[in-house]
Amino acid sequence: MEKMKNRSLRESFTKAIDGLVFGIKYERNIKIQILITGILILFMLCFHFSLNDILVVLLWIGVVISAEYMNTAIEKAMDFINNSYSPQIKIVKDLSASAVFILSLLAFISGILIFIKYIKIFRLQ
Repeated sequence: MEKMKNRSLRESFTKAIDGLVFGIKYERNIKIQILITGILILFMLCFHFSLNDILVVLLWIGVVISAEYMNTAIEKAMDFINNSYSPQIKIVKDLSASAVFILSLLAFISGILIFIKYIKIFRLQ
């Protein structure tokens, strides 16, 4: 087995940026998540969120988008291994998608609990 060449720091960043661009360019769910991120950032700025709340929301955004990239990588790898239908590969893809779903659901619930503080119509006084 051939040993992989150690990459320079610049090459590592270039590969990471290439993956980031690929996801944004070709993956529908990543495009949607980037759009939602923009909306959330605007919302946080307009409603003057506290630094702690901004950090929690940004952390959840990072977790969910990173999970979506991992899910995409797993799906692409499975398609490379076998591009025709396979019940075993379906399970791998479904499990990977489930991880994104669980994190998205937890992020959504956390977001509601944070955002509700800033929306006056929901405030009980």
